[in-house]
Amino acid sequence: MTETNQENMLTPEKKRDWSIAWKNPFVIGWISILIVVVTVNFFMVSMAIVTAPGLTISDYYEKGKDMGKIIAMREHMKQLGWKLNIDLPILTQGKDQSFDVTVLDKSGKAMNVDTAILYYYRPSDKNYDGQLTLKPGAGTGVYQGKIKLPLKGKYDLVMEVTKGKEVFNLGRSIMVQEKVSK
Repeated sequence: MTETNQENMLTPEKKRDWSIAWKNPFVIGWISILIVVVTVNFFMVSMAIVTAPGLTISDYYEKGKDMGKIIAMREHMKQLGWKLNIDLPILTQGKDQSFDVTVLDKSGKAMNVDTAILYYYRPSDKNYDGQLTLKPGAGTGVYQGKIKLPLKGKYDLVMEVTKGKEVFNLGRSIMVQEKVSK
């Protein structure tokens, strides 16, 4: 044998020693993945705490406890049989738009009421919630108003009319379109 072959036989082969966990690439990979997952979760939790909670009613628990009263009120509204015809155009952000509401009794005849109020709620930010008192328009049972919603997106509307002690509500969700720039 040659001298170099003899030297190669005498020197032990270099092997990786993975018996120490911190030097094992699989352990390093799993720890890296764990750190990334924990970091992303921490970021998402902190963003959930910092941003808006999405609740528009501050005392939602107390309102929820009155569910029996709400169901009874819905049944009473069915017995009244009133109808609201709301002529609401497709709303555009930041633009004053007129609309009409006609109040009909059980037999379908237009009737006057004491008050007609439109409540609007922005589910994502309660700072954009508001109400609009409608004024009597031309004709019996017709009420008019002008509405200007500042942001595009979803709004929940509740139309409430009262006559004496009777209260009638009608709710609906709408989408406000983006203002078209020319």
